[in-house]
Amino acid sequence: MRTTRQERYDAVIVGSGFAGANIAWLLARAGKRVLILEAGPGLDTSHGDLLERYLLATIKTPTAPYPPDAGALDPSRTNAPRPTTEALLFAWNDPARSYLEYAPGSLPFGSTSERLAGGTGNHWMGTAIRMDGADFSLQSAYGHGLDWPLGYDDLEPYYGQAEQLLGVAGDRAEQEEVNDIPYGAGYDYPQGPIPPSHGDRIFRAHVDGAAITADSPAAARTTSTPAGRNSGPFMNRSPCRGSTSCTPICPVRAKYDPREALRMALDTGRVELRAKAVVDAVHVDEGGAVTGLHYLTYDDVSVPAASGRTGEGVATGGVYVLAAHAIENARILLNTERATGRRVANSSGLVGRHLMDHPVYLAWGLMPAASPFYGYRGPQSTSGIETFRNGSFRRRRAAWRIEIGNGGWTWPIGDPYVTGADFVYGRNDSGLNPERRILAHRDYISTVNALLTRQFRLAFLVEQEADPSNRVELSDTWTDNLGIPRPRIHYGLSDYVRAGFASARAATERIVELLGATEHTVTSAEAPTAFRHDGQDYNYRGAGHMCGTHIMGPAPSNSVVDASQRTWDHPNLYLAGCGSMPSVGTQNPTLTMLALTCRTADDILARLA
Repeated sequence: MRTTRQERYDAVIVGSGFAGANIAWLLARAGKRVLILEAGPGLDTSHGDLLERYLLATIKTPTAPYPPDAGALDPSRTNAPRPTTEALLFAWNDPARSYLEYAPGSLPFGSTSERLAGGTGNHWMGTAIRMDGADFSLQSAYGHGLDWPLGYDDLEPYYGQAEQLLGVAGDRAEQEEVNDIPYGAGYDYPQGPIPPSHGDRIFRAHVDGAAITADSPAAARTTSTPAGRNSGPFMNRSPCRGSTSCTPICPVRAKYDPREALRMALDTGRVELRAKAVVDAVHVDEGGAVTGLHYLTYDDVSVPAASGRTGEGVATGGVYVLAAHAIENARILLNTERATGRRVANSSGLVGRHLMDHPVYLAWGLMPAASPFYGYRGPQSTSGIETFRNGSFRRRRAAWRIEIGNGGWTWPIGDPYVTGADFVYGRNDSGLNPERRILAHRDYISTVNALLTRQFRLAFLVEQEADPSNRVELSDTWTDNLGIPRPRIHYGLSDYVRAGFASARAATERIVELLGATEHTVTSAEAPTAFRHDGQDYNYRGAGHMCGTHIMGPAPSNSVVDASQRTWDHPNLYLAGCGSMPSVGTQNPTLTMLALTCRTADDILARLA
């Protein structure tokens, strides 16, 4: 077995996603020498190769373009296993075929992640919305979840820095007004907003100004959604061409992804990327300082040898940053205690706890024949309804924002493929061919076009409060191919979240009425993601937002990291990413996570000075 030589760096970072790649870039730009340890493959696969994988994939899921191929339903067949959409669909509670093991009684955690250069940021949609002030004080304002040890004003300058790094397209005046948050004096987004879709205009005409919930006096207002996606040529990226495949991959690279920051970091000559290097333990001296990160290496991501493991090493530096995302950061820390007997960053006992997502209430329907929606044009979403993100109702139920989809029924059922196939094979999987007709030629074209152009969907991103019973621990039974214990998940939805779903369903009914549309939302009581609330069945979807597990807070007794994401227990160890967030609000968390990353980079540079 090979042993990798040891060199000392100013900083050693685990993971090359949004947090890891951007911290590396910010440190390198300041002259620091950085090592990135990436558990998956590096930058050897081009964007064109990833796009081809997606185009050739039979099931076009968020994980479809990204390696490994083997192991989607067999974690033992890859050295870089991760939760996949395929496993969620077909084997979520079978640890022989799914990376995650679940505790008895657990609901499935509906989101997936990637292990490769750029991380899960490879398949983010691009939504870049700021949290509002109340999102930072959920407990003190409404009696649920946890408060942050900082507020919006503390993070506002870093929001601006993050938006510049991403090249966000947005409308400052609109966002200030609809979200009731201030922006810095003279600040504006790098680009103007993405143009609204035809469907956005329909919402503005029929829904804006209406009351759609019984517990909020606010009126619905459709506004453009800030996005890390080009509205015109910018940052050597093409303008968006409306391919409607932002998740999982933009074919023309109009969307920012962390591989950009990674390449810029590497181009400085001060950053080294060591791929296929899986960190399994943190070394700490008697004084509490971290002295190194132990990692295992392998050669082949998809078809491992008998053991998979080909070598090991210890990376050393002045500062250490775990930025491997919420589940993997917790796994590294918990495995350190199991392997060495030394509890790391966990004097509070909270490592792995407060696992959160945005459980999504997904609804879909058909517009009247005389008023087509014309989906499948534009990026997956260009507008949303943000006017119900905050209010006194949060004392009783979770808040939500509404994402207006441009992708027809792609997310709900996998269209246009399902409806298209229904009229070829005489099926009714879409619910749009109850007579199971088989059509051809002009009849096929006119019928399918008439249905696909009328489809619309809504996604309610429901706030989930921090709950210590939702957590990541280590399996006692299952290991990965390198011998590291796999994650074991406890996950559920509180009554607070479930009441948010009930409100979302009622709002959907009102919106459908205002549109003059027909709802086609299907709820299955047999689905793994089914739950009941007030005698009604619901299904939820994952938003792809893994949060919590190493939350920040005001003191070592009630949190894992401080407001700079530095661990309370170790002066030179940081835990970066959405795992540090004590609450998730209703907006996609990537921008907030990147703002925290910028703040953390400043703290690291001050300590390395």
